[in-house]
Amino acid sequence: MIRIKPEPENQLLCPKCFQKSLLKEIVIQSTFPMADCFCENCDFEFYQTLPIGHTLVDTLSIDKSDNKLYPRDTKKSWLTDALLKACHREKQSKVSIKKVIYKKHDHVVVLSALDYLYGHVLLKLYNSIYHLENHKDLGLIIIIPKSFEWLIPSNCAEVWVVDLALSDLKYSHSFIQKFVSAEFERFKTIYISRSFSHPDFSTIDISRFTGVKPFDMAKFTQAQPTFTFVLREDRWWLPSTLDYWFYRLCRKFRILKIGSRLLALRQNTLVMRTISFIQKKIPDAKFHAVGLGTTGNFKGYAHDDRKSVINDTVERDWCKIYGRSHVVVGVHGSNMLLPTAHAAGCVEILPEDRFGNMVQDISVRYSDRKQLYFYRFAEQYASPRTVANKVISMVENFEIFERNMSTNVYQPKQESQQTVGSLKDDIYAIR
Repeated sequence: MIRIKPEPENQLLCPKCFQKSLLKEIVIQSTFPMADCFCENCDFEFYQTLPIGHTLVDTLSIDKSDNKLYPRDTKKSWLTDALLKACHREKQSKVSIKKVIYKKHDHVVVLSALDYLYGHVLLKLYNSIYHLENHKDLGLIIIIPKSFEWLIPSNCAEVWVVDLALSDLKYSHSFIQKFVSAEFERFKTIYISRSFSHPDFSTIDISRFTGVKPFDMAKFTQAQPTFTFVLREDRWWLPSTLDYWFYRLCRKFRILKIGSRLLALRQNTLVMRTISFIQKKIPDAKFHAVGLGTTGNFKGYAHDDRKSVINDTVERDWCKIYGRSHVVVGVHGSNMLLPTAHAAGCVEILPEDRFGNMVQDISVRYSDRKQLYFYRFAEQYASPRTVANKVISMVENFEIFERNMSTNVYQPKQESQQTVGSLKDDIYAIR
């Protein structure tokens, strides 16, 4: 946490002269909470990022007069682009913000989950459990986009629900800042959550967010084998490089609406072939298809639970399906966060250009070797047989894996106790 009231604890240095600067105000009006600063030494006015979320390590500053970025040698990236866009494009229009007070507190920690990317919002929100468990003397305030309101965990002090589409959160909104500044006046002590981009999910109970229990591992071998394909129609499991270049051409010539339908149908064929391979080995298996988009159908293969429009009811129903799933299968992306939080395991199709983002979209449930067993990856043009074999292996080999890799494993504490016992025996023998 970072204390910002009564006395800010974060040292703000001028990016020009490197002298300590004054904090005028904490700015929360978009994806990036920042400090509005003034350097008395060189009269430089600038915004500076706080050690929060994606700016936890690298401190970036922006000249308020011309929007230039400091340090000047900072490499261009998605982060710098997003930060500059947020600062450069400030919207003045009114924003609907719903304030819900559950418990009044004078001393609070504020967790801003505002972001323009679905996965980032969810990952920030995961941090709330840490504060609820470890900072019970502070009231937790969550600032969240309206579409995520259904995921708010219980025992929060307050929730400020911002009624904006995620795409609008690419920009700054002066109305949000005015609202936040006015509300901050009510509190004696304010901390801001560091909102780690990838918190330790193995310590988090997902049901506190969704109200849906994750897969019960104690019933892994007794439950009907259930497999769910998490599909999307803007990123596909592709059969070959030709399909990839077809997608690139469609995007270039702005005919992606037509191309996406063809690619979705191609993806459906891969899914159905995978299901056929799995059924040969696991005849009693049950299959689901979920996701945004309803191209084609899976009649005779899977329960088609895809939708053309998503709301909290749909997402909660999908979570119930994930919670019954031994394995979920899908292409890398934020669409895998909730499925992997509920299902026992996953097979993820990982495109080559996403290697640097590997595991970022996996809500890792385990803290032991199950991490390797239950989270498996396939290359972007993986065949249905390859994916099916990974799925089948997780089910068929589970019992021997559980016995040898989870139950009968070396425990240093046990070993040390045995060693002490044997030493005593040796001592008595010498006597």
